[in-house]
This record gives sequence, structure tokens and C-alpha cells, in this order.
Amino acid sequence: MKFEFKSLSTYEEVATPNFMGGVNYHSLIQEFDSMAEAVKYVTDHHGYLITDNGKFAFEVRNISLIK
Repeated sequence: MKFEFKSLSTYEEVATPNFMGGVNYHSLIQEFDSMAEAVKYVTDHHGYLITDNGKFAFEVRNISLIK
């Protein structure tokens, strides 16, 4: 199963005013067997993930299953 990890919570995505164009947030997609494994992965990394290019680390605020 694929999960998307986002740096903004669902509420922040909806409530953030669009003053300067599109909201720029970081996300990462990874595969895990379950949501519990995805949460454990984030917990084991102290709540942070690193982007694929290694140039940015972000605090995970939202994990969602991608269908």
C-alpha cells in the first residue's frame, strides 16, 4: 500500500490563505504493508522524513493512504 506523508495537516491545507500563489509544502510517498507500519516508521525517525533528494527534512503532520 502506498502512503503519502505531508508536512501540513489537513486543516492547514484547507485553511491556509492563498496570498502568494499555490501553497508550497513537501510530501513523500512510500510503500508500507499497513498504516501502523507507516506510523511506526515516522515515530522511529522522531517525526521527521527526508525528501528523496536529501535536501530537505520535514515534520510529518499527515499520513494518508493513496488508492
